[in-house]
Amino acid sequence: MTTFFRIMTLALITTLLFSSCKKRASPEEVALAFMHAIQDSNYDQARDYATKESQQVIQIYAIFDGRRSDAERAKIKKARIEVVNIEENGDKAAVTILNSSAHQKEILQMVRENGQWKISLTFDSIIPNYIPQTGAGATFDTTGVLSPDSSAAAGAAVPVTK
Repeated sequence: MTTFFRIMTLALITTLLFSSCKKRASPEEVALAFMHAIQDSNYDQARDYATKESQQVIQIYAIFDGRRSDAERAKIKKARIEVVNIEENGDKAAVTILNSSAHQKEILQMVRENGQWKISLTFDSIIPNYIPQTGAGATFDTTGVLSPDSSAAAGAAVPVTK
């Protein structure tokens, strides 16, 4: 009977040692897992790799994704995703991803929460920045710009319509 307890105790200690040595995912692994979840439109899984503050951004991205055509979704699913650069600085990291469907690099900002790397998204990260061209021949469409309306209350603005 004592041999049985010794074997069980040894098995329990071995299990505890191996479970406490579990390797934590690197920024690269988390970034790839997150991007593959997004690629597969698996937003529940993507949320697992993101910070609590990023959850609402993922929800909005899911709404945008729902408006994509089947052809666009197929292109996204076939895309190759490759990590081209990783910059780690303490509890922060930036992982640069090359996405073959977009033909551009994307930088995923990451933070370490409770010892685990998480994607940190902002609304700016899913809405492309628009920088108008400057110089000769550049045009700027002001139809979407708000302009003051003299009939409106002071300081209020109304959209310009054509």
